[in-house]
Amino acid sequence: MLACLRHLLILLALAGLTAPCQAVDLGLIGKTYAITEPDFLDEIQAIARQKVESGEWRRIMLDARERARQTLENPVAVEGLRTAKVNRIRRFDPSITLAEDVLDESGRVLFPAGTTVNPADIAPFPGALLLMNGREKAQQAVARRLIARWGDRLKIILVDGSPPQLMREWKRPVYFDQAGAITNRFGIENVPALVTQAGPADRFLTIEEIKP
Repeated sequence: MLACLRHLLILLALAGLTAPCQAVDLGLIGKTYAITEPDFLDEIQAIARQKVESGEWRRIMLDARERARQTLENPVAVEGLRTAKVNRIRRFDPSITLAEDVLDESGRVLFPAGTTVNPADIAPFPGALLLMNGREKAQQAVARRLIARWGDRLKIILVDGSPPQLMREWKRPVYFDQAGAITNRFGIENVPALVTQAGPADRFLTIEEIKP
């Protein structure tokens, strides 16, 4: 008898756990309000339309264009460089030690990491580089003399000054040493400095600091 009662209680418990639920309408609780917050994209479009109609967008674009032009005309000067006070010549080893493998287009290793490579063994140095301060008239005079000697083989790289201005005056390309990448690579501290290679077989570069 007790066993039957126990089975009945278990069945009733299981029936309670698996019985279907019924939804009950509890009615309206509190006051409801319509959603009045504007659509995010609609709001952005309205702001943009207002800026266009008021002319503010055109002013923003003109200001951005002018800032870009000023940056191009007058890049940030490379810091820490001085005008050469004496003529000095030194030799520079351009060798580099690879931090990672150099692969060919098929994925094969050409040079493993840790290899020391001299670019002069791969290709000769292209002409000459002149690093100079374009704001100093005396250094501009040095550049003109070197242009007469080297012609188009001379690449002029400013560390200060306006490349577009000198390009217009000299009718030739003028570059800029962005963030001092080239002067740091060659360890240049004084300008103007002329970087050349004596010949294809020379594994060193010659760096000549020229007193203006």
